[in-house]
Amino acid sequence: MTTLRNITTILFLSGLFACNPSQKKKEITIEDRIYSPKTPLSPLFDSLSPIRQTFLLKGDRDTLIVGQHGTTLTILKNTFVNSEGQTAITVTLSLIEANTIADIIKSNLQTTSGENILQTGGMFFIDAKENNMSLGIAEGKSIYVEMKSNRKDPQMKIFEGKFDNKAKIDWAITGNLESDLIPIPLSLLNFHKCDFECGFSKRQTDSLLNPKYENTFIATREFEDRCCAMSVATCDWFNGLSKQLLDIYLSNLEKPLYHSDSLIVDYLAKSYKDKIDSSKKFEFDDIGWTTYMFQFFTQLKNQHLTNTINFNKLGITETTSLENLVSKGYSETEAEKYIALFKIRNQIIKERKTEKQTSLLASYSFKLNKLGWVNVDRFIEDKNTDISTFLVNVKSKDTLDFISISLVIPNYGVAVFSIHNDGNQYSFTKKKEGYRKLPVGQDAILVAFSYKDNIPYFGKQKIKIPKDGQISLTMNASTEKAIKQDLEKITN
Repeated sequence: MTTLRNITTILFLSGLFACNPSQKKKEITIEDRIYSPKTPLSPLFDSLSPIRQTFLLKGDRDTLIVGQHGTTLTILKNTFVNSEGQTAITVTLSLIEANTIADIIKSNLQTTSGENILQTGGMFFIDAKENNMSLGIAEGKSIYVEMKSNRKDPQMKIFEGKFDNKAKIDWAITGNLESDLIPIPLSLLNFHKCDFECGFSKRQTDSLLNPKYENTFIATREFEDRCCAMSVATCDWFNGLSKQLLDIYLSNLEKPLYHSDSLIVDYLAKSYKDKIDSSKKFEFDDIGWTTYMFQFFTQLKNQHLTNTINFNKLGITETTSLENLVSKGYSETEAEKYIALFKIRNQIIKERKTEKQTSLLASYSFKLNKLGWVNVDRFIEDKNTDISTFLVNVKSKDTLDFISISLVIPNYGVAVFSIHNDGNQYSFTKKKEGYRKLPVGQDAILVAFSYKDNIPYFGKQKIKIPKDGQISLTMNASTEKAIKQDLEKITN
């Protein structure tokens, strides 16, 4: 009887553990990511699109990838999983960067979210596969991104792109920029990068390079951005305003950066209230510059940037592992973030040491939890737009069955597809639900594509966006090479 009871117990426990869900990997649904849906224009855009960069990586190792245009991806081990929830071993990662408006057009993309127009700071496509099967990002894991840009706009957010049934991409907000600050050596910072007629004195700059400011928010690229705005305050008509602003930052080093930003906004609002007029267009006078500073620091405050990560205090070095930090009491999520940001810091230092011009480039920092199309964007401000009902009349000596037209506004980082056509007339606004507003009076370019009998057709026309009327656009047969060269010239 004893033996029988033992066998029964063993069988019961075996069944219990076999059925325990925690012993099984959780199956997940992974959608295939689409770089570009198939349309009659696919043969043309396949030849125009930016290069697809491919990287092979081991799933059980930390990896840092730098794209051809500077996009940095920090991917920690065990980030990718397959549909059975198993960690990927050998990963093929694809990256396509579309950092310029020309690349966006060549990728057949637009910058809209629903009916709203977006201003882009750059976009990219990322995909990961193992044995040609799509992978996903494991629950609780992230990819940390640094994306280069010519200028950093504090109002930018992170958008995810999805294609509709008409093969047009639409963008939806998925996150914000990182709020933690990465310190770099003070010697690699440039506090004069926005100096023109005015700028910090040598004495002011020397004070900022004091070693006691290492590992504080003074030693960050974000403070470089603030120096750009404060350089205006060094002009004579502000009577030493830059000193007051610098003193606010230097007196609050132990607090989050947004605390000082808020104090700056309050100080300007109180001390210069008679010279702040947000209703007026910018002019090169004291009211224009004061309003600019007030608006810029308000945007910086709204970023809500928090604390500077002191990697020395955390004890993080090149050999620090996730397990080391977890053993010190950090959560796995915290540990992964700190290790990823430390690797990003090393890459920033490397770039700034080897390429001095890098210090003049901005970067957007954020993390990803999904693969596919990613865009750094902001909504275009209504005060810069007006109702516009103009039509584009397309002309060609050949009959073209399928035409795609975009309105490109290079200075705004905007590319918008036409959304209505009647015969050969195309519009960028709807007729029934109300007109979409456009930045009337701004320089823009109409760009049109077609493809027939294996021959690409192309048309372009520089315009100033009108409120109404018609604009003629002629399309002619061309070649992929000529179109690519044309796009590079007219959009950069």
